[in-house]
Amino acid sequence: MQWLIFSKAERERLHPLNVALFVVAMLSVPFFLQTHVSILFVLTGHLLFFTWIRQWDVLRYLTLPLIYIGMMYAPLLIGASVDSYGIWLTGLTVALFVTSSQLTFTLVRLEQMGPLFRMLPRLTRLTGMVLAIIPSLLRTWPEVKMSHAKQPVAEKMERVALYHLLPVEAVPSPLRRLTRSDLLIGLVIAGMYIALWSPVAVVSALMLPGLVMFSKGGIRDAYHHYRRRKFT
Repeated sequence: MQWLIFSKAERERLHPLNVALFVVAMLSVPFFLQTHVSILFVLTGHLLFFTWIRQWDVLRYLTLPLIYIGMMYAPLLIGASVDSYGIWLTGLTVALFVTSSQLTFTLVRLEQMGPLFRMLPRLTRLTGMVLAIIPSLLRTWPEVKMSHAKQPVAEKMERVALYHLLPVEAVPSPLRRLTRSDLLIGLVIAGMYIALWSPVAVVSALMLPGLVMFSKGGIRDAYHHYRRRKFT
């Protein structure tokens, strides 16, 4: 049940810079935990959370690390020796990366970072033009060559580019100004990211999703949702 984020206003409450910082921090979690105990602890927390919100899609992706572990342990069947702990630790790291990425996509939407591209509008437009002109050439060059046979090659190329140029202006609203609340949330996320380098990395990894849930009003939305269901 997607009770975490209901309204569009709540989805866009986080500043795009904080969304980008949160995505980087969450996807970095598996690489900062060094022991299998710490990885198992955080992985169990993620799985309990997904069970709580009844999001079972993550189980489908967890088959990948299970397949990896099974394939790496397969040489044991013919008497070969393998690094059992290394395989187990790598499999757990991959599993934690899967749950961390799925939890990230559940709490935030990557399109929330769209306004960041407004910082470099010319570069964004140039990239779109370069990517668009390649299929345009393949698609329309024979037709343009026949219909404008007497025109210069440069003009033919220009017509091809303008005819099939992909729109690059479909970027979300301009980047809004940072407020005091945005700065505070950004500092807290950055602090938890830095804490991943310390001995309290497990605590930081578990608190990071909770911070976003509270800052986005997810707990409040859940309370009103279940209260409304209770009395209806």
